Amino acid sequence: MSVVNKEIKFSSKIQTDDSFNVFKKYHDMLITEMFYFQQQWLTAAFRRFKDFDKYIILLYLINKAFKGYNEHFIVNSFDEFYSNENFEIPKINIIDLSRELNISKETTRRKMMELEKDGAIKKIKKKVMLQRKGQEIQKPVDSVRNLSRVISHFSEYLKKENLVKAKIHKNEIEEKIKKNFTQCWQYFFDYQIPLITRWKLIFGDIETWVIWGNCVYNQNLVMYKKLKEQDNSLKNGDAFIRRLNDYGNQGINAMTISELTGIPRPTVLRKLRNLIKKKLLTKDKNNHYLIFGGPETSNYSKDILKIMSDVDEIRKINGKEFANLITKILNIIVL
Repeated sequence: MSVVNKEIKFSSKIQTDDSFNVFKKYHDMLITEMFYFQQQWLTAAFRRFKDFDKYIILLYLINKAFKGYNEHFIVNSFDEFYSNENFEIPKINIIDLSRELNISKETTRRKMMELEKDGAIKKIKKKVMLQRKGQEIQKPVDSVRNLSRVISHFSEYLKKENLVKAKIHKNEIEEKIKKNFTQCWQYFFDYQIPLITRWKLIFGDIETWVIWGNCVYNQNLVMYKKLKEQDNSLKNGDAFIRRLNDYGNQGINAMTISELTGIPRPTVLRKLRNLIKKKLLTKDKNNHYLIFGGPETSNYSKDILKIMSDVDEIRKINGKEFANLITKILNIIVL
């Protein structure tokens, strides 16, 4: 039997710093796709469990398995992984899990018991097994497709900077992610789980961040459309939050936020009130919600400027990590 050796062209490898520079240069043309992907992923997550903490714990457990696979140079395709009836999760520590996810130990233990009661996991003495139901709950069919679209869009700007030979079609990316699923999705979870915990430090819980994030996404769409209509060149992301407030001058109402996120309207209204108290949102005369002081605010208070600075700092960290995620997956494709 003949063996076909694939030549690895290391010169084709994309460097993370190059990707991040592209992300910064074309920030406002890439951020809309990134926001859309994140919104779709979070909405799907909430609708599956109606409980973000429990869902993120399940993802953490699955990622432990992915890391175990990768440490032993085992790569499962999408179909191979989801054909398993169950599989063992490497040993977990409740204290580590609690700390890494920014969830109290008591809540972590309770959610683990709920996952077992739901049939998503099964504890056998000291072992934790992920069951078929747990796999199906988080099976990321749409997320793989949506992430492939974002990466394809990103590759268009890498091509502009001569970092890849041509834009890579989303179908090719989706195929490669599915072929190398456990490896690629570990990269994704390594990006997504810390992103969520970083935002929790500011917003207190994931639901509040998701509600605020939908206000940001809405204002970004308004800003993007306005700048394109005015034929202005979109700027880099250095002052994105301030610019979003100045140009994205159209808010969104509570009912629309509830419909977009799947979060019940009474919960949305309660969280919105808390966001206003924290000066992370404001409400205009039409009962539409906008971030911080809204476009009519010409002089920002020190408190708002401090919050805007904190939010912008996390946004920059997330942008760098997103560029890192895309680089890792693209290098699987181009090498």
